[in-house]
Amino acid sequence: MKYTSCIHLEHGITFFSNSVQICCISSHCGGGNIIEINNYKGELIDWDDFFTKRNQLREGARKGHAPQKCEGCYYLKEQDWNTDNYIDEVLIGHFTHCNCNCIYCYTEKDKKFFNANKTYNIYPVIKDMIEKGVLSKKATITFGGGEPTILQEFEELVHLLLDYDVYNIRIHSDGIKYSPAIEKGLKLGKITLITSVDSSSKKVYEEIKQVPCFDKVWKNLEQYAKAKNGLIRTKYVLIPGVNDSLTEVKNWLQKTYEVGIRHIAFDIEDNWFKARRDNIPQYIYVIFDFVSECYKQYKIESCELYERAYNLKVDRENRLRV
Repeated sequence: MKYTSCIHLEHGITFFSNSVQICCISSHCGGGNIIEINNYKGELIDWDDFFTKRNQLREGARKGHAPQKCEGCYYLKEQDWNTDNYIDEVLIGHFTHCNCNCIYCYTEKDKKFFNANKTYNIYPVIKDMIEKGVLSKKATITFGGGEPTILQEFEELVHLLLDYDVYNIRIHSDGIKYSPAIEKGLKLGKITLITSVDSSSKKVYEEIKQVPCFDKVWKNLEQYAKAKNGLIRTKYVLIPGVNDSLTEVKNWLQKTYEVGIRHIAFDIEDNWFKARRDNIPQYIYVIFDFVSECYKQYKIESCELYERAYNLKVDRENRLRV
């Protein structure tokens, strides 16, 4: 049946530190953050109850009434949706601990609190999803965070997913701690590794990350790149006033190529974008256009636009149509 919905609403689940939600998309006017289980601390989920509640939301979408919090989301699409009960879009973001101190991270406002914040072990929950047949082998599993490689269960959890033959595991890592499980998944061609380096120079890196790990991260990325089957992206989060130099961006593309990586990702700092999305300075468009149109000059094969960057693209296209 054809109707307007999205992959998250139909078959998604997001694990946060104290809740289970549909997704983490929040830059649209509806604001997202649809909570399905509150005060959640890693308990095994009653999947019959879960899908009963999910089907109520999906039924609304089928009748032309997607949740109000989905209003304006560019991920909504009209198409024929599979209405079976399974999960094939998982975000694991239940932890806030990190070995990095990015100035744009939401935890920056109280790093001490977030690094001390207790988390739950997600391994039994994912194992239960596999055993109950809830998790599709075609699922996209995304690790957010926090820094996933410092999770106690990380290596075991990745091996569980690899053994289950999930072939689309996306891991956002700062690259500071080298992971044998990531290396194995890259060699098997089942992992996509995304590392936000946000710079091409040690000075800018340390201003953003606030840790002296520039050389270590690029060395680890070069080592990961030797696993030829997986996909690695260096990511650049544009922070106006900090790393918004076209020279820094060009050198990032060049350095990415030099360490053997052929794919990139691009985004814009969340708070800045949400406050100014209707009044974007022209020079930001210049940088955006350069990255999204000229990356092939550096022998980079693909550029993935993340949420804010994708919104910037669509916003401008919509304005040009008026």
